[in-house]
Amino acid sequence: MNNDSDNLFLIIMAFVAGFIILQLRRTLGRKDGYDGKDEKSQDNPYNGQKPETKAADDNVVPLRGGQSPQNEEPEYVDEGKDIGVAKSSPFYAALDKIRSFDHSFTLPIFIDGAEYAYGMILTAFWSGDTKTLRTFLSRDVFGQFETAIKDMKDQGQEFQNILNDIEKIDLEDASIDGTMAELTLRFKSHMTIAIKDDDGKIIDGDPEKIVPVIDIWTFCRDVKRGDPNWTLVSTRNA
Repeated sequence: MNNDSDNLFLIIMAFVAGFIILQLRRTLGRKDGYDGKDEKSQDNPYNGQKPETKAADDNVVPLRGGQSPQNEEPEYVDEGKDIGVAKSSPFYAALDKIRSFDHSFTLPIFIDGAEYAYGMILTAFWSGDTKTLRTFLSRDVFGQFETAIKDMKDQGQEFQNILNDIEKIDLEDASIDGTMAELTLRFKSHMTIAIKDDDGKIIDGDPEKIVPVIDIWTFCRDVKRGDPNWTLVSTRNA
């Protein structure tokens, strides 16, 4: 009985440790600053949209049964599994090079962090929180967001946007030039989009209508630096 209790305790602690690690990883895709010289041009962020968090089911690794290793049949292992894509993927070479600089990098972890950043950035933009925006945006992008926020305020207008869900996040492009890496993601979400005036009257959009939104965002990072965070350098609507 003591052995059974000890085994149960170890299993429980393993699950707890795994959960804590997952939560820590969710925060690692964030970026505090961008020192690169080439910053992408932006569409006007005035047409705001909003994010949410999706379930992490796609990144859950199923537990194996009680088969002993020597009795298991050899299993095919895709060499690209460690970074989250197959070797046949057109993005494998770029992702593999990123991983050569940052051994902790994987695409699933990056997407998990980018999902968190997507929600934080849109929420901050809609609420006029420039302090939070500085944490995630390149200088050029921040300047455009800041101008849009000021324009809204000067006109006495306010966003009433709500992110209902993030349906899907796909890798759109991946590249690395020297040590400067860029990853472009396509976010497919659903939100309500509306703007109200000083009197609280809706002047644009419909707060009762949920609409599909597709955003394409590019994140950049100097992978030679110790800072694991990525900066948003470009946004556009599909």
